[in-house]
Amino acid sequence: MKPPAEEFSNSPKKAITLLGMSGAGKTHISCQLEAWGWSNYSCDYVIGAKYLKEELSGVGPITADDIGALSEYLGKLGDAEQDGFALDLFKTRQKAYYDAEIAALDVMGDVLDTVQGNFIHDSTGSFCEVEDDALMQKIGTQTLFVYLKTDEQEEQIVLQRARDYPKPLFFPPAFLKQKLEEFLSEFNISGVEAMTPDDFSRWVFPLLFEARKPKYQRLADLYGVTINAAAFNNLKSSEEFTDIIEKALGA
Repeated sequence: MKPPAEEFSNSPKKAITLLGMSGAGKTHISCQLEAWGWSNYSCDYVIGAKYLKEELSGVGPITADDIGALSEYLGKLGDAEQDGFALDLFKTRQKAYYDAEIAALDVMGDVLDTVQGNFIHDSTGSFCEVEDDALMQKIGTQTLFVYLKTDEQEEQIVLQRARDYPKPLFFPPAFLKQKLEEFLSEFNISGVEAMTPDDFSRWVFPLLFEARKPKYQRLADLYGVTINAAAFNNLKSSEEFTDIIEKALGA
């Protein structure tokens, strides 16, 4: 349940989870707040640095500023000669990533307890795919969810970026199975090994984007607020950030 605006305003320690699709601004805002003194719990960084550390050891280093090795580990489906993954390997790494995300989220509250000042949780794009309702409720009581909702113009920017620079993604298993079958059928491709990895990534991203919208909204309705992502453009201070949220809570 979201707190009243007055309660949020008077709280000496703000704890917020930013959620939204990749490209909505979660990491940018979190890094700004970190520079202004907030503790930044970057879930993807925790996943890579702690829970998939051994798996990433042969891929490359991961730092708070560069989580590229985690993306490389997740990979893309398709032709091995184009750096694509076979379906079995892809599924194995998807499951490992999901399990690591659950672990990182489960201990977040313990980390929050040790923080003296304000706390920002830079969630993954796949945060809304977590199927553990009890865990989501736990995080929803520990932090206020703020859904960075993109308007139509912003969505087009995000979608174009995904077309220009397709990157590895997490897919719920049932979604992946269905969309992969549709892709292979639509383009008359014999199998995963014959796919061009970036072609599938470009084709599937808009579908994943649409599928996640109601999931983000549900979480925001349960545990927080929905705010247009553009409202946080050009933030000048931590106070401006919390003022925007306070006004949304009072709406």
